[in-house]
Amino acid sequence: MMPDVEFTRDKYGNILGGIRLAEHAVAIAKNTGMNNGITNRFCFLYGSHEPFTRETLDSLYPSHESYVQAVKEIVAQNLADGYILPYAAERTIREAEASSVGR
Repeated sequence: MMPDVEFTRDKYGNILGGIRLAEHAVAIAKNTGMNNGITNRFCFLYGSHEPFTRETLDSLYPSHESYVQAVKEIVAQNLADGYILPYAAERTIREAEASSVGR
């Protein structure tokens, strides 16, 4: 049983605070650390991932270039701060460039 904990969340339901990797700082989904299904015994260990609607994505990232640029900016900051390694930075940017966000 998970303890009752209250987290501060942004308007999309993502938890605020901590190290903001691109996956959270330039969000394309609601990611939680909890999965409270009625009958789950183990799912609570894995959290949940709920992709944003096309409308939400379009309002956040009006173009593919704006999405990729936002990812590049947070990746550069995380790399400079020592939170990620160069190979992870390159992979994250490649994934953003290959994504359909903003297209």
